[in-house]
Amino acid sequence: MATYKDLQTKLTLRFVDVEDVQATQRALIEVTPAGASVELPRGEKGEKGDPGAPGPQVFWTGLITDPSELPGDLKATDRGCIWVDTNSRSGYVWDGSDYFELPDLVGLRGEPGETATIQVGSVVTGEEASVTVDTAASTDSVTVLDFVLPPGPRGIQGEKGDTGDQGPLSSADDVDVVTTPPTTGDALTWDGSVWVPRQATAPVGPFALSANDFSVANVNLIQAASRPSQIIATMTVPALPFDWRPLVIGGRVEMETPLGYQVDVEVRVGNAQQGDIVGYGRGHEFQRWHDATIIQPEYSQAVTPGSSYGVVKANTATSIYVVLVKAGGTIGSWRSGRKNNGLVVMAQPVNTGY
Repeated sequence: MATYKDLQTKLTLRFVDVEDVQATQRALIEVTPAGASVELPRGEKGEKGDPGAPGPQVFWTGLITDPSELPGDLKATDRGCIWVDTNSRSGYVWDGSDYFELPDLVGLRGEPGETATIQVGSVVTGEEASVTVDTAASTDSVTVLDFVLPPGPRGIQGEKGDTGDQGPLSSADDVDVVTTPPTTGDALTWDGSVWVPRQATAPVGPFALSANDFSVANVNLIQAASRPSQIIATMTVPALPFDWRPLVIGGRVEMETPLGYQVDVEVRVGNAQQGDIVGYGRGHEFQRWHDATIIQPEYSQAVTPGSSYGVVKANTATSIYVVLVKAGGTIGSWRSGRKNNGLVVMAQPVNTGY
């Protein structure tokens, strides 16, 4: 390859004035012959130039449909005004002496998208936190996220809160009200493993008669043959919400039979003559006032918790009668008092579960 020394009589450097040398970034050098080359040193980097003048600020001015609508009477003080062409979407900026175009300055409005909705799916405890999309449950507009969250550290003991509402007893683990649903009058009873509803066994009462509630019987010799019994007291018990049986706690009736006539006391429920006997007091011949007849519980047949004997049905009012009945002797007068008389009765709920 030819060197600069070999070509020094054949090298011509021709510098040509080029007005726009900064724009072309080239100078003209002619080398003869065509295969020769010239090695020129790179120039040093020049000093940083002075800051240029700030460009115009852009001020939104208005909308046009064609560049012909741009105003032609603007001045240097209007520098920075911009109009947007609604057809071409270009912006036209006044630079103080002319307009220059900014193509596609304004984008086209797109179709509104669907509103995004996030829903929480499963939340489970794990060693490391993670979030995954449940693709099976998600749709185009709903994204379902499943979370795995590690347990946090135990916090400090907080203050005691207010007393909350009492929860239903039926939700307790040791209560079973499903196998046998409760009915009116039932109470929870321990069956050896859980509490179950059974008919209440606690008596309700007392229902009592005082001395003033008794009438006086006075049967003479003539009346004795035709009057084998006489009602001396009646107790009215209002309707109760469960089946029950009268339970006589105790009672007494003052009586006198001077001629050897025996008179007993019967306590009947529902009917003074035919009602079941629930209490009884045995008198004796030649009875005197101070020797009162004591009334005790009494049934005229064997009774179990499930028996119908003496039972008063739920929601039914009833009456209990105290009746004096001739029990022995041939003929004679007899009479009763009321000074120390009385009768106490409890309503014993019927429990057929035993």
